[in-house]
Amino acid sequence: MITKLNFIDRTIKSYAIRKLTPKECFRLMGVRDNVIGTMQSSNAQAAERLPDWKGKGKPEDMAISASQQYKQAGNSIVVDVLAHIYEQLFYPAPPKPRPGEQLTLFDDLEDSLPALPPTAANKNEEKIFLTTFSGYDSQLMAADVLKQWHPDFRWTCKGWSDIDKYACQMHNLVFPQFADCALGDITKIDWHEVKSSLQGREVDLFTYSSPCQDISQAGKQMGLQEGSDTRSALLWRVADAVEVLRPKYLLQENVAALVSQKFMPDFQKWLDKLSSLGYVSRWARLNAKNYGVPQNRDRVFCLSMRRDVAFDYQFPEPFELLTRLEDVLEEEVSDRYFLKDDAVSKFLKANDSDNALFLQFDLPPTHEAAMFLKTVLQIFMERHDGWDKGIEWNERELSYHRPAIARLYEKFKENPKKLDVEYWRGFYKMYKWNLERQKDAN
Repeated sequence: MITKLNFIDRTIKSYAIRKLTPKECFRLMGVRDNVIGTMQSSNAQAAERLPDWKGKGKPEDMAISASQQYKQAGNSIVVDVLAHIYEQLFYPAPPKPRPGEQLTLFDDLEDSLPALPPTAANKNEEKIFLTTFSGYDSQLMAADVLKQWHPDFRWTCKGWSDIDKYACQMHNLVFPQFADCALGDITKIDWHEVKSSLQGREVDLFTYSSPCQDISQAGKQMGLQEGSDTRSALLWRVADAVEVLRPKYLLQENVAALVSQKFMPDFQKWLDKLSSLGYVSRWARLNAKNYGVPQNRDRVFCLSMRRDVAFDYQFPEPFELLTRLEDVLEEEVSDRYFLKDDAVSKFLKANDSDNALFLQFDLPPTHEAAMFLKTVLQIFMERHDGWDKGIEWNERELSYHRPAIARLYEKFKENPKKLDVEYWRGFYKMYKWNLERQKDAN
């Protein structure tokens, strides 16, 4: 919605303000486009993929609403971060000396840990995954990404757990082959039955990303203390699974506040619990922007290793971000994602640097005013050879005409065609052209 002069490419540009689409949000979570297409299936497509699909609405309607897609994306884990963590777990590079400031929490066995996992020779064996608090399961998506990087990597899922209706629906769309592995509510799972279903096979990786509402800065920060009724305290249900299943590796993800001064004591109690169950734990804060995704998403990851398979695990090293936000944006976006004039006005009032031009010319920050100002500036620049005279000259001249432009806008509001005289001849035609071109661009 903001009109700006660009003296480099000799244009006057108008920018609309909009929110990200669900597809763009999924991309920012590392979900690949082919998977997003499945996640955004219509009811008809969902029914074809899942014979028992019971979607609402017309066949062509989205099976999962846009609002739910936003929610599910926000609740998930960035796929690329997980994939790099997995790679260090299943295809570890020889460890480098750790800097003293690296955040680690090891027990007394640290000095005696082997550099590489004892089972490295068996890396071609199929890995068993079990995910809890799964959502649409970016944890499994990351396993697919790892297989793309390492074609010899083989994996399957023997169980996943979530209670969110729409998360489960999306999970089944993406991973219909694992629909029968749904375990339901983590508070009601009989882990002995799960163990029996494994038929003697071990779980290689057990993931748990318990709810963050009670520790997030955006929430009420009621904590995760054992025995409390908070959603975040569901973390302690994982201990029941660990005691029975004895997975080789456990992977936790949560918001950075988990290791804040306020909640660190409870997190330490959890680590002590895992230690008592025979696990060595290491944690670190990783940001998605350091692992190939243009999103500033800082999260805590904790890898816990059963003592008999523990090794000197090191979290993946950050690398330069080559992808930019513009690389994930869609080229064609529906009008419903763009802010209305009143919302734009509020936004611009809260961002002084963005509405500088409107304040300078005493114009309201609306789409109509943006197109009016763009047309005025185009005519001014053309008739005064403004493009060849530099920024300072233009700014000085335009400041002289500021009151006149404000009066011109008042005349324009009365009747746009009234400006089609003398100096401003052709104004209305150019204004309509700008208006229509911007509409087409959106």
